[in-house]
Amino acid sequence: MSRILDSARRAIGELAATVGDLDHELAAFHSEVMPAHLDRLDGRGVEVFRGAEDVRVLMEDAVAMVTGEILSMHPGTPLAAPLLAAGRQRDKEVLGRGVAMRTIHSESMLRVPRGRAHLKALREAGAEIRTAPTLPYRLIVLDSRLAFVPALGGGEGEGSPEGGSEPAVVVVRNPDLVGLFEQTFEFCWQGARPGETAQPTLPGRPTTRQYEVLRLMRLGYKDEAIAREIGVSSRTMRRIVAELFEQLDATSRFSAGMAAQARGWLSAPPAGDDRP
Repeated sequence: MSRILDSARRAIGELAATVGDLDHELAAFHSEVMPAHLDRLDGRGVEVFRGAEDVRVLMEDAVAMVTGEILSMHPGTPLAAPLLAAGRQRDKEVLGRGVAMRTIHSESMLRVPRGRAHLKALREAGAEIRTAPTLPYRLIVLDSRLAFVPALGGGEGEGSPEGGSEPAVVVVRNPDLVGLFEQTFEFCWQGARPGETAQPTLPGRPTTRQYEVLRLMRLGYKDEAIAREIGVSSRTMRRIVAELFEQLDATSRFSAGMAAQARGWLSAPPAGDDRP
């Protein structure tokens, strides 16, 4: 019996030693191999930053380090005058350092005086400016090494008509992805209008959706109620209203209604119009 117990004790001791060796090897794996793996994961070059202040500081710091060229696309309606002025001042400082700048703006910038003045000032400061009827998304590329695009589910930045409750951007450092964004920019650049383009002719009548929004506004509906009536999200509703205000050169619901009435937009629905 004692020999059996001694044999069992030796087996248990050997097993304990084996477990100890495995535990040591596992610890070494976590301390040496796993960090390297995590470094590779973190090195994918894609990060999301949320919050207006964090986004602002991040972009200002990144732009301050640019030495070559900035590419950017700006869809949507123009920002408020104070925001345009602040952005224009930053751009002039960058241009003053000898940095090249090519930017594409939505043609909506040409429909309001502050938009036209903004583009004119940037051209005079040395930026290359083009305009396009539509642009896929907001984009900034710095020195072919860093790209900023809006994060899904977040706003695009302070003052943006498309912005959500919390501005959020995706920062891309991966060279292949940055190159892809550059190609997207170049494609849009080739199709955009260069130079001092004429102010686009405003549409002679509203789209079906615009007509319905104006009609419900005249009836006293709030934006939330209108969004439910026409079956769109609150964010889409804000975009529709912003575009209407720009097209009608209005600053309030009342002035938009007056301008629409003066143009005959409310006299009858746009027959046969299936535009959104």
